[in-house]
Amino acid sequence: MSFRPFDYSGQDYQIYVELMNRIHPERPQTAGELRYLDQTRSEADLVGRYFLEQDGAAVGCAEYQTPMNNPGQGRLEVHCRVLPEWGQLTQELWSFLMDRIRPLNPSVLLTRGREDWPEVLFYLRQGFVEEDRMWASTLDVFNFDPAPFLPQTSRALSSGISIRSLAERPYQDGDYRRRHYELLCQLLQDVPAAEPFVPWAFDLWVKRTFESPNFLPEGYFIAIDGEREVGISQLRASSRPQTLQTGLTGVLKEYRRRGIALLLKLRAAQFAKEKGFRFIRTNNHLANRPMLSINEAMGFVKEPAYVHLRKDLSAAYKPG
Repeated sequence: MSFRPFDYSGQDYQIYVELMNRIHPERPQTAGELRYLDQTRSEADLVGRYFLEQDGAAVGCAEYQTPMNNPGQGRLEVHCRVLPEWGQLTQELWSFLMDRIRPLNPSVLLTRGREDWPEVLFYLRQGFVEEDRMWASTLDVFNFDPAPFLPQTSRALSSGISIRSLAERPYQDGDYRRRHYELLCQLLQDVPAAEPFVPWAFDLWVKRTFESPNFLPEGYFIAIDGEREVGISQLRASSRPQTLQTGLTGVLKEYRRRGIALLLKLRAAQFAKEKGFRFIRTNNHLANRPMLSINEAMGFVKEPAYVHLRKDLSAAYKPG
């Protein structure tokens, strides 16, 4: 058994995703997606990634990183994953990771995983506690009938609300991007979650949105009242077969309870079906009952929950 740092070569990206896809095939990743996220990190971000190898082959990976959302000083996101047949090495890999973290003196460790993954139970044994949970759920658009939901959108349509894709908007224009970013910031402030979401800086948002390999402007829908953008529902490409992934769906406060969010979701489902995608996948916080209710009514099928875990550390840091 040995440990070695990730070297950011094309080969190591491929080793990493092949390993992760063996450990959690239900959550496929691609080397391109991981490389892209690494390339968008700031120089101030802390990142460490290490392989656990047995006879020269990677059987596990441990990593720490500055959280991409709500980074905050002293906060580190950590992950420790091992192939099931090498699960007995989890504690050694974890101890190795904690030794790498100790000099950084974090005040909070964060991690997450699906509730049925073995590492979640391991994290709980290390003193982490649950602070939030989210459900991924999937809609089979081939078997979805929008007709029963159309009456609920009549108020939105009768008041002049229209739905346009981002591809139909001047999204390559800098002034437009700034206005749209300000809308997103307003919407994100109202997303129910255990911790408030901290929007990315404008330049970082531009890079992570418009340069992302999963950017899909024709599947990014916007609700418009006259010339004012009042809501969005984002679809993006996914590494999952026949699947589009939902990003943020939200509507400004003064436009809620008119069926606009449902109208956006119906348009997204129509788009996915027209383009030959069978599934739309989304994620919702436990606290976000309004959006969960819409998804449940439409027939989205929940997967086991993803739990977000937290461990507060004393000033004298002691690894768990």
